[in-house]
Formats: sequence, C-alpha cells, structure tokens
Amino acid sequence: MKPVLRRFTTNPQYSFHVRKDVGANVYSMWHHHPELELLVIRGGKGVHTIGDKTDTLNETSHLMFIGPYLPHTMSYDSKSGAKPVEAIVVHFSENLFGKKFMELPEAKLLIDLIAKSAYGIELIGNDTMKLEQQMFELFEADLQDRLFILIDILHRLARSNYTLVASQGFVGNYSQKENKRIDKIYQFTFDNFHRDINLDETASSVNLSKEAFCRYFKQKTGKTYVQFLTEVRIGNACKLLMQNDMTVLEVCYACGYNYPSNFYRQFKAIKKVTPLEYQKSYLSLPSRK
Repeated sequence: MKPVLRRFTTNPQYSFHVRKDVGANVYSMWHHHPELELLVIRGGKGVHTIGDKTDTLNETSHLMFIGPYLPHTMSYDSKSGAKPVEAIVVHFSENLFGKKFMELPEAKLLIDLIAKSAYGIELIGNDTMKLEQQMFELFEADLQDRLFILIDILHRLARSNYTLVASQGFVGNYSQKENKRIDKIYQFTFDNFHRDINLDETASSVNLSKEAFCRYFKQKTGKTYVQFLTEVRIGNACKLLMQNDMTVLEVCYACGYNYPSNFYRQFKAIKKVTPLEYQKSYLSLPSRK
C-alpha cells in the first residue's frame, strides 16, 4: 500500500504549522509529506509505524521527529479504556531557518538532527517530560515567541537520548555523512543490493582488501557488512511488500535473494514475522483521508 501524500497550509502570519489534536483517529492514515514533523503524543493505547518499524503505544508520552517523505501512521484501540489521545504536532520546511543560518558552525547539532530525521527519531529517557511541556507551550505561545521555542526544542532534542526508527534499507540513502569512503560504500550497496554481490567486489569499489574493508566497516558502523547488506535488502523488501504490486516470491528475487528459504529466514529474523504476515499488516492500515 502506497502512503497518501499530505500537504499542509501555513497561516501567512506564521513560518511553520503547529496544531493541537485530540482523538484516537487523528493519525490513522498511512501517509507522508515533504515537511518535517515534530510530534508529542500522550494517552491512548495502540501501535505506531514509522517506515518499516512498528512499536507499541501506551498512555505515557512519546516524542517523535519524522523526516520528509518518511511514511508513518498510528493506530489506537478505541475500546481499550485508555486516557484520551492528545497531541501537539509541528510541520515545517527544511528551509525554515534559511541557508545562511544553517551554514553557521553553531547550527551543527541542528543539521545533524535534521539529517537523522530521515530515519525517524524517537526520544528516549528522562527528557521527554520537559520537551512535552515545551511542545504544549509552543502551541499556546504568541507569534513573536514560537520560532524561538521551536529552535530550543530542537536543540534540546539534539542533545538528548534518542533512537533512530526506520532501517537504512527502507530509507534508501545514508544521511549521516561521515566521510566520502563510507558514503561510497553505502551508495555502491544501494545501487547493487538487488543482485549477487560479495565482499571482494564491495571492498574493491573503495580500493581496500577484503580484510581491511571488513575491519573498516565494522569500526565505522558497529556491524558487519553482511549484516548491513541484509538490512538493506529486507528494508527494500518491506517497501515492495507495502506497494502490493509484486508477489512475495517476486520481491524475494528483486531484493537480491536467489533462494526463497534464505529470504524468508532473514526476513523473519529481522521483522519477527513472515513476509506475507508483514504485507497483510500494512494492507490492513486505514487509508482514508
């Protein structure tokens, strides 16, 4: 199922969009948009899906930062007897702060945070309560104060503990630009994951021996290249399954697997469900506008 494209109209008095939502169905549509989304939500029980990752929602507060065109949705159980769903959601353009501001050395944390939002960010730890309070203050604030509150929220988020949500394979590009060599490895992988590639070929693409390449990649990413390649293939398989234009077997071969049994085993190891179960769970998501 392809995500619905949404667009947001900004009041001419404001440079970004902020609103308060109440009710269990406000985010039930599987959708994406060109704007960045900053969201704090509390109350309700259900699940939220960002990219290819689904997690449980409980009545505690959740703060998420979602990058442009990253599909997402939330589904609540209206019969759970949980507290009412209440949220503050902000949408703004990547160009909100202007080119000159983003070139300032003091903006580095903000630049890195926005780059990582391509995968979806979820706040973890003790900072959630403070940032939740600020998000509600942002909604109530006067015109003259809103931009400065937003900048402070993003600055605090950048310095807090958070986790990246969607897989690298699902997102389809590497937004943490550490250096040219690691970028080249990622690009080679995204360009060739659909066919049979090996360590020798990948190492040769960056002029390293296989042994040096394996050490380098593990040092830079904390995982083996084989693990990364598997994540890329499974992440892309998730996108194809969501689109529902191919059979599971066709998806298997399109993502570089020669043997369906290997595809099913690796898919279940990462997603905890079979490819068909994963596809059915997405096809059951609400698609109404």
